[in-house]
Amino acid sequence: MAFPHRGRVAVLLVSCIVTAACAGPTPKDREAAAPSTSLQVSQPSPPPGLEYIPPPPGSYALPPIQPAVDGAVIDTDGTPRRLFDYLGDRYVLLSFVYTRCTDTEGCPLATGILEMVAEELKTDATLASAVRLVTLSFDPERDTPEVMRRYALHAGGEYAKIPWNRRPWVFLAAPSAAALRPVLEGYGQSIVREIDATGKPTGNFSHVLKVYLIDRKRRVRNIYSTSFLHPATAINDLKTLVMEDAS
Repeated sequence: MAFPHRGRVAVLLVSCIVTAACAGPTPKDREAAAPSTSLQVSQPSPPPGLEYIPPPPGSYALPPIQPAVDGAVIDTDGTPRRLFDYLGDRYVLLSFVYTRCTDTEGCPLATGILEMVAEELKTDATLASAVRLVTLSFDPERDTPEVMRRYALHAGGEYAKIPWNRRPWVFLAAPSAAALRPVLEGYGQSIVREIDATGKPTGNFSHVLKVYLIDRKRRVRNIYSTSFLHPATAINDLKTLVMEDAS
């Protein structure tokens, strides 16, 4: 490795010997070399997992992207309801998953990020009371209400014990593929059932991770993919919507 200043150092040393200027630093030299007493302001670092510092809440706009879409769903206790029943008057983060997904950048990532958002919301009671997380399975054949109840436990909370309209995070099944199809199409959430070499379904789905930010007027305001899904950005976006409604 080259050291560009090595030649300069050598010249200075020779000059110092020849001119006897190395006898010691002068008072002026000592003053120049004294450590600065000015306060050093440290720059904030990006949150872990992000390569940039998210803009502060309220410093940007989130224009509506599309209307949110309603559809038939089933709660973990087997009760049929509508998706909009769970949106209510909350700001919502909606995620589509299937519980057998093994893609580390797919459903497990979405659920893990929402779990971190849920933990962050515990530090802000006002924001938490205005937000709901919704996880809806797109595998109605295997993700029954009972399976989704167990998935809720695995995700970090016994949410099924809380009345359905007060849960901070709800886990929902779909009554059938036919009932689910218009919901997926309405949100632009594409899924493809994978098949093996013999043409038989493997039980896996090809899909792009998407999490939807929905406001109180039931409009999609952001769509997070793998590259942009992060607790810090989601929390800041939620706060931005709250500030927008308060202005």
